[in-house]
Amino acid sequence: MQPPQRKIMANQKGGVGKTALSAGVAQAYAEGVEYGGPGKRVLVVDFDPQGHLSSQLAIPSLALDSDSLVKHMTGEGSGQLRELVTVVDDERFGDRLHVLPSCADGFVLDVKLSTVRAREAALERALEPLEGLYDVIIIDCPPSLGLAMDSAIYYGRTRQGESAGRSGVLIPVLAEDSSADAFTLLTGQIEDLREDMRIEVDYLGLVVNMYDGRRGYIATSSLESWKALGEPPVIAVVPDRKEQREAVRSKQGLLAYDPKCDQSEVMREIARELA
Repeated sequence: MQPPQRKIMANQKGGVGKTALSAGVAQAYAEGVEYGGPGKRVLVVDFDPQGHLSSQLAIPSLALDSDSLVKHMTGEGSGQLRELVTVVDDERFGDRLHVLPSCADGFVLDVKLSTVRAREAALERALEPLEGLYDVIIIDCPPSLGLAMDSAIYYGRTRQGESAGRSGVLIPVLAEDSSADAFTLLTGQIEDLREDMRIEVDYLGLVVNMYDGRRGYIATSSLESWKALGEPPVIAVVPDRKEQREAVRSKQGLLAYDPKCDQSEVMREIARELA
């Protein structure tokens, strides 16, 4: 039996749209067949202690003194992790779209992981009891390159007997030069982990986020540079439109707020590309 697909949304640069991409693709996977979606069972993990994904979907972050994913990763969990999972209440997704909320204890996760046995596998050990409940698990990573990121990358590796390309790292970037520098740092970390742990980690692709060609040469030339990389390929370009910002302000997922907008269609295209 194949494990759930594991999509790791990662970039150590903040503000590139990891959260919007995580939420949008998760919704696209979970959309019911009556809406033209695949109707998959999806867990999206808010692995960023800032809690933007939880907030965007109107889900409270976990209290600092409560049970949390971090506590389960470090052997301090006090209950069943599934008890912390929240269902997104929207008929478009049925009861298939679930969120594991963030907790502020994630700010000290790297420190805690430094004393944990086989720390790269800590996220996998914590989530393993939930895996049989889902078709897809999406990890919305924090903007960092620490031990927490190592654990997320390891979780997205190709497991023994798993088909190539089912799981791996999806990297959102912007059409600007600073994104290229951050991309180099992230891929360096991935390659180091691959070599040190002797694992296979697939690059699922690049998503150029918040793109607006009207910004001129910097935007258009940067987009062409991303496309010229070839590997990993640019699998989607998400236009910069007001609907995503409005969805965040209204505390709704994009596909619930405006299912017919251009950005929603791109999220569905990404989900199909990664199926």
